[in-house]
Amino acid sequence: MNMISTSDTIAAISTPLGEGGIAIVRISGRDALDVADKVFRNQTGKDASSMKSHTVQYGSVTDEERKEIIDEVILTVMRSPRSYTGEDVVEINCHGGNSTVKRVLGICLEAGARLAEPGEFTKRAFLNGRIDLSQAEAVIDIIRSETEVSRKVAFNQLNGVFSERIKSIRSATLDALSLIELSIDFSDEDVDFATRNDIVSRTEKVTRDIEELLKTADRGIVLREGASVVICGRPNVGKSSLMNALLKDDRVIVTPVAGTTRDTIEESINLNGVKVRLADTAGIIDTKDRVELEGIKRAREKLEQSDIAVFVVDASRSLSERDINIYDTVKDKKVTVVLNKTDLKTVIDKKKLHETFGSEIIEVSALKKIGLDKLENAISHRLFGDRATKTGESVMVTSLRHKDALLKAFSSMKRTAANLDGDCNRELIASDINETIYNLGLITGETVEDDVLDRIFSNFCIGK
Repeated sequence: MNMISTSDTIAAISTPLGEGGIAIVRISGRDALDVADKVFRNQTGKDASSMKSHTVQYGSVTDEERKEIIDEVILTVMRSPRSYTGEDVVEINCHGGNSTVKRVLGICLEAGARLAEPGEFTKRAFLNGRIDLSQAEAVIDIIRSETEVSRKVAFNQLNGVFSERIKSIRSATLDALSLIELSIDFSDEDVDFATRNDIVSRTEKVTRDIEELLKTADRGIVLREGASVVICGRPNVGKSSLMNALLKDDRVIVTPVAGTTRDTIEESINLNGVKVRLADTAGIIDTKDRVELEGIKRAREKLEQSDIAVFVVDASRSLSERDINIYDTVKDKKVTVVLNKTDLKTVIDKKKLHETFGSEIIEVSALKKIGLDKLENAISHRLFGDRATKTGESVMVTSLRHKDALLKAFSSMKRTAANLDGDCNRELIASDINETIYNLGLITGETVEDDVLDRIFSNFCIGK
């Protein structure tokens, strides 16, 4: 972890730079009120340090050395521990605009504050016990949420619903461990603290609880991060037209000439409340053209990374071996088959189409904007099944980091079960359960790894 002192008083701009009605400079630390006293003046002569917690004062930020008033401001005081960071916090609301807010920040730094590191305010909230680590991660998720669904998911996380579930499972695991450790400590005495069946029952429940959480991970991660949907097919089947229709914008060049799209083009849409990254790819063909080959290579790479492939077939042309070969490259993924150009005379053999690609084929006309609702619903169904994008499920794994920790915890509990069945050495069983406790603690921060903290908070903006 970076050797940054948490006893320093820090300051940073907490609103985006640019023109706006207001901007906020936040100060946090044991000397926050002293810094405010040096820069803030009001008509009553009342210092910031004499203000009650959670009160505001109108006044100005002044550069005393240069005898200059910088700006009219509103100053808010939030005393420890009733603040975001758990420390004394002062927020200065000044006029928006790069020059003004930077000057206000500069005066605060001259008065004794240090410029905050990225995410340092939230890191202090975590280190001071105001929030746990998974809640800290939810802060950045709320800031970055682009849809109502992702906002709700992040807000549930910030409220501690997921944290409480993890802590409950970890507590139950600690209880199981204590029984095993007592049986080890008193193995030479005629004392029974728990039957083997009691220990097995407790560890099995922990394993089931972890497994249930893991079942929510794929859906939760998509709701938080969005889904990748790649439109693929042979040249001139209307992939670019379909992407434009879904985007409701002429983003991709469309011509009657086959092979117009030679590169992968990406844009995002809000699909039933979920952020979806749409990618239009080059038609996959046999070619020696170096530019086309590079486009096809990128198309294949994007398909590998995608959550869903939208495979497009042209209704105005017969089904070809090329269509079938392209489908074979994506059939092991979640695939939605689309029959495009249904506004034209139908040439394709629909019976053969269904025999080759299955019964569920979405018929659309990208040009006439027909069938797009059905396609959007089909994509949602591919992502979430019958559960669609409902967010009523309050406890959900939404982070790859959390999923990885839960997978490790689940693996160690499975070893515990196997060892209990085999009447294995109890020290070994205790070691496996300790591994579960460790990995569950990584999620909430009860087990802290410095490099994990650095990685998490380095993703934050300065000022949060």
